[in-house]
Amino acid sequence: MLKTILGGIAVGIANIIPGVSGGTMMVILGIFDPLMAAINDFLKIKSENRIKDLIYILQVLIGAAIGLIGFANVIEFLFGNYYVPTMYWFIGLVVCSIPVLLKNEMKGCKLNAVYLVIGILVIVAMYYFSPEKGDVVITEFPPISIARMIKLVGVGCISGATMILPGVSGSMMMLIIGEYYYFKSYLANVLTFQLNILIPLCFLGIGIVLGIILSAKITSYCLKNYRAQTMSLILGLIIASSVVLIPTSGYSLSVILMSLVAFVIGGGIVLGIDKLS
Repeated sequence: MLKTILGGIAVGIANIIPGVSGGTMMVILGIFDPLMAAINDFLKIKSENRIKDLIYILQVLIGAAIGLIGFANVIEFLFGNYYVPTMYWFIGLVVCSIPVLLKNEMKGCKLNAVYLVIGILVIVAMYYFSPEKGDVVITEFPPISIARMIKLVGVGCISGATMILPGVSGSMMMLIIGEYYYFKSYLANVLTFQLNILIPLCFLGIGIVLGIILSAKITSYCLKNYRAQTMSLILGLIIASSVVLIPTSGYSLSVILMSLVAFVIGGGIVLGIDKLS
């Protein structure tokens, strides 16, 4: 149970950061396939393990909620003060997840070059169309309206669908749509318990749950019937993510040294988890 909740926390933290994939974190921690299976089994009309599946899903969701809410301000601090080393820590996690993915998830599967390239191009396109990631702090939130809440459900659905796909960032999708900074500010201020923050977050949450369910159904079907193609696509997404995460500025000798240490720590965490598994 503790491993599952900790995995959920890692997924939640990853989904705060544009470009970092919560799905990749699930692959690294070994909860991707079990979560997909639990969601699909839970949704079956006749399921003998519905309670067990629900408990597993709730453990991941509780962990993700802790990661999203509890670490929103921590991540904001790290990005404000140690942006480049923090990014290299995540790059270390992503890069070292590639051999783990090949070893654990590609057994008996032949790599499909076409789907690998498609996965790479998807990430490249996402970054090409995404706006600048400046440090935007939201202090005034839009008024609550039916139209706004419907939009938030739609935004949540798109983000939820991408949150659990390895290599694809739910936060990056929010950035492209134009809702990321509102989302981050909602989370950072959730403990103020203001209705103009809690209500939008509830509607976002509804959309995210719907998106996760839809994405899980599609992903599980593809893994079951087209595993080699699906895993090749996911591998392409992860490879491209590790490249586009590299910061293009802010380097100095001390930053480079800290970044190397952060990269090694990130990679060591992945390899250590895989060794323990």
